[in-house]
Amino acid sequence: MSFSLPQALVLLLPLGLFLWKRGQRPGPPMALRWALLLLVVGALAGPEWVLRHAGSDVVVVVDRSRSMPAEAGRVASELVGLLESQRRPGDRVGVLSFGREARVEQPLSEVGRFGGFTRPVDAEASDVSAALDAAGALIPPGRTGRVLVVSDGRATGADARGAARRLAARGIPVDFRQVAREDSPLDLAVLSLDVPASVTAREPFQLSGVVQATAPITGTVRLERNGRVLVKGPFDFREGPNLLPFRDLVDEPGLVAYRLTVEAPGDGVLENDVGQAVLRVEGPPRVLLLTDQPEGTLAGALRSAGLVLDVRAPFPVTLDALDGVGAVVLENVDANRLGEPGLHALASYVEQAGGGLVMTGGRSSFAEGGYRRSPVEPLLPVSLEMREEQRRTALAMSVLMDCSCSMGVQVPDGRTKMEVAAEGVVGALTLLNDKDEVSVHMVDTEVHEIFPMSPVERGLPLDEVSRGFSGGGGIFVGIALREGREQILGSDKATRHVLLFSDAADSEEPDDYLQTLTELQRQKVTVSVIGLGTEQDPDANLLKEIAAKGGGRIYFAEDATSLPRIFSQETIAVARATFVDEPASLEAAPDLPLLGRLPALGLPQVGGYNLTYLRPRASVALRTLDDNAAPVLALWPRGAGRVAALMAEVDGEFTGELRTWSGLRAALEGMVRWTMEGAGEAGEAVARSERRGNLLRVTLDFAPGEALPGALPSLVLLPGDGRGTPVEVPMRWEDEDRVAAEYTLPGSGTWHPVVKLGTRVLRAPPVALPYAPEFEPGNAQEGLEVLRGVAGVGGGVERLSMAGLFEDAPESEGRVALAPWLVGLAVAALLAEVAVRRFLSAPRPRRTVVSSATVAVAAPGPSPARNAPETSRTPEAPAEAKPSEAPAKEAGVDSALKAARERARGRLKR
Repeated sequence: MSFSLPQALVLLLPLGLFLWKRGQRPGPPMALRWALLLLVVGALAGPEWVLRHAGSDVVVVVDRSRSMPAEAGRVASELVGLLESQRRPGDRVGVLSFGREARVEQPLSEVGRFGGFTRPVDAEASDVSAALDAAGALIPPGRTGRVLVVSDGRATGADARGAARRLAARGIPVDFRQVAREDSPLDLAVLSLDVPASVTAREPFQLSGVVQATAPITGTVRLERNGRVLVKGPFDFREGPNLLPFRDLVDEPGLVAYRLTVEAPGDGVLENDVGQAVLRVEGPPRVLLLTDQPEGTLAGALRSAGLVLDVRAPFPVTLDALDGVGAVVLENVDANRLGEPGLHALASYVEQAGGGLVMTGGRSSFAEGGYRRSPVEPLLPVSLEMREEQRRTALAMSVLMDCSCSMGVQVPDGRTKMEVAAEGVVGALTLLNDKDEVSVHMVDTEVHEIFPMSPVERGLPLDEVSRGFSGGGGIFVGIALREGREQILGSDKATRHVLLFSDAADSEEPDDYLQTLTELQRQKVTVSVIGLGTEQDPDANLLKEIAAKGGGRIYFAEDATSLPRIFSQETIAVARATFVDEPASLEAAPDLPLLGRLPALGLPQVGGYNLTYLRPRASVALRTLDDNAAPVLALWPRGAGRVAALMAEVDGEFTGELRTWSGLRAALEGMVRWTMEGAGEAGEAVARSERRGNLLRVTLDFAPGEALPGALPSLVLLPGDGRGTPVEVPMRWEDEDRVAAEYTLPGSGTWHPVVKLGTRVLRAPPVALPYAPEFEPGNAQEGLEVLRGVAGVGGGVERLSMAGLFEDAPESEGRVALAPWLVGLAVAALLAEVAVRRFLSAPRPRRTVVSSATVAVAAPGPSPARNAPETSRTPEAPAEAKPSEAPAKEAGVDSALKAARERARGRLKR
């Protein structure tokens, strides 16, 4: 037995003395009181019964990175099955898989069988250290066991021996089983592709590649710049490193991507045959205008302002495309054309890299353009919230959700596609009016009703929608549309709409969909479709046709995480009026001078505008004179950058008099130039970046005599494709005028380092990692030595056989808390003491209280002779009480007063 709080036993001494002094009671009640005291104090001490044979925990950690052989998953599943067959009572087996991060495939369990690997992992890395820490977190404190690592030993990230030491401190050794690819006799690998940190336009420069060959071979070398082949031809590689020099010249400023590829017959590792590098070609900051009107009013105004303008159709932007860009201008661009990673890249570009952003209005912008609930929404100086004045007439909507087995696949954040879609539906339902009606059904090969057509004012079971589920087979589109027709035609609302969500690669059995769509069209019911996938998927054309014949809209969500935003966009388009399509006059607001010298009088009417609401601390330059008094031009700093929002349409159906306003070009130029000043002056400090393997090193050098910052700068690393999360790393002083930071790149791709220096940001040259570090030249023996080093820290061994693993694992100590039992016994003892004292014990004798004022009264007797000498007096014997006399009354204050009165009367009589 042990105690979790043995200090509480000290209370026995003072409480026992108190009970002995003040709580004495003869008979059984006293024994019960002592028992109650012992039980209460014992419960406070937290006693626990220790079981010495409570089994062991074994966590199997499986490497699922790209360097593992194809059969690694099958081998790992067989090993887990062997361990499960050896479990004794109390033994538990858990399974973790890992790549860049660790995922729990199966919690620790005493029963059941492992069902295989289902959790998605990023296979670009192999972080053994993080996986061991996750295994330690899976084993609860107080339990012991072992960790079995199934890997090829090609580890990335931190040194895994540190995690092994932390496990060893808990008595948990790390065993391993190596599963690796066979060593190839030939491996041709690009070790590096080195380019200058930066060059100017039309400046010749040299770049070079280093290729490692394990044997002499004649191969092919190909060098590309932005996809264009510059060099291609044979090359005789000798064993060891080979240097390949190149020369080039770039005409235009911007970021240039180089790709070096080597090929040779018999190469056993193809993943490391590619080298990549990015080169920054310096030039004046550019303005990137994304528009469908390259010769429109906005493009003409910016060109005439003398800005370096790059006009392109909207595309999925990346930080690579935004390098060297001072401001991005979105002219009435739908958010879906930028892509979900592009929206994240744009947010990082403004907040972290100090870029500028200008958004203009129209039917494809702001809330109606899908920016609500997007990463760009927090950047805007106006809120896209929904208010009462935006509601349309009453609406009826039928939502049909694909719940086929493909919806059970997990997205990178661990949720299933179904859970993400359900989140989108719940968000869409919250945008409806109390007078609206809605129904939600899930469909696979049959219809599963969540709730039928119901008024919103009665409340909706949103919790049932959010739970969702994944069924089997594909979605039967014909059945789904028929169910939507039945639900929607049961409503008499003026606006009726059907929203179908379906997998673009798994939409089956359209059946009589054309007949259903024709009937819905005849009843003035519209149909929109959200397709999970791309326009190239097998069933994408079917979904396009449904939306076209249904008179609705079609969306494709290549990234499942964009579904909540798209569901909101569609619901806003149907149920809300976020674009005011009536002319409105403008008035100048106090912050108009921020954009330069603009005419404050004679402002034009706009033909329409996006209805938004000014955020706190944002500046407003123009607002409407209608009942909304809505902002039309607003701006504010956001993070390290600046953002301006023009809610009017610059060049379109609703431009109105704005097109002929004399101050339009000056206003557009002022907005763009204001946002380009977001990063501030960088002074003479210089940021440099260098990559060695997957280790990135960034330095910041201050000019001699320049005032040093009071707080240390920090390094922010931005993924070029926008798919990852920015990482911030503190920098440290390396010299009296230099700070530096190092970071291990987690995977392949382009990375943009940004140094935050107070309110300023400095963009260091970007770097590219062509392939995961685990594909660097090496062999299975090197991986084996890594695993042996990790196991040797805590006394682990190589497990060629799973037999006896549980016998070798130390037994855990099971603990059973006794405090609840003691509390129950204490309550029983208390009730027993009360019952015995009240009903079974003899009455307690009452104490006689003797007051200090009590005076004893002597019995009367003959008075002694007056002249008799004192020595002759003999004391008079007290008279014996007669048997018939009543017992004396209890002495007290009243009796003492009575005696005093009697003596006073006797003296008066004499």
